[in-house]
Amino acid sequence: MDMITCRTRISGQAPLYSYRVLVPLDQLAAHRRHRVVILHVPTPAGRLPCTRLADVLAPGRWFERYLAMHCGLAARLNLVSRRVEAIILQAIFPEMTTRLVPPMLLLDHEPGEARHRISGIDLNAAFDSLAPRIETLTATDLGLCGNNHRRAA
Repeated sequence: MDMITCRTRISGQAPLYSYRVLVPLDQLAAHRRHRVVILHVPTPAGRLPCTRLADVLAPGRWFERYLAMHCGLAARLNLVSRRVEAIILQAIFPEMTTRLVPPMLLLDHEPGEARHRISGIDLNAAFDSLAPRIETLTATDLGLCGNNHRRAA
C-alpha cells in the first residue's frame, strides 16, 4: 500500500512542524471510499485526494457510527492509528521520536518541509489485527524496512 508522509512547517518564529501519514484514495478499498474524509495533498503533479490513516485502519463496524461509540471503538481506533502513524513517521523522519504523533512538534533545528511516498503492507481494515500487537509493533511489521525506497510525493 502506498502512503504519503508529510512534514509541514507551521508559520511563526519557532520551528514548529506538523507530521502526517495520508493514504491516496486509490489505495483504499473501493467500498470504503465514499465513507471517509477526503483531504487534497499538493504534489508536483497536482492535488492528490487522500484520506487519514484512521479511516484506512478502521474495521467495517466503525462505519456504523452509533455502534462504534457504544463499543468504545472511537478512542481505541484513535490510539492505534496515532501509534501506527508514529511508527511510520519514525521510519522516515528521524526527528520524530514521540510515541504518539503530537498535533505539532517543536524542533531545535529547521529540517524544512518534506513529502515522501512510501510503500508498506495493506492496512485496509487492519485495526483488528494490529490493535492486540500495538505495544510491540515495529516498522518491519508494517512492511517498512531500512532500505525502503522513498519517492517524492
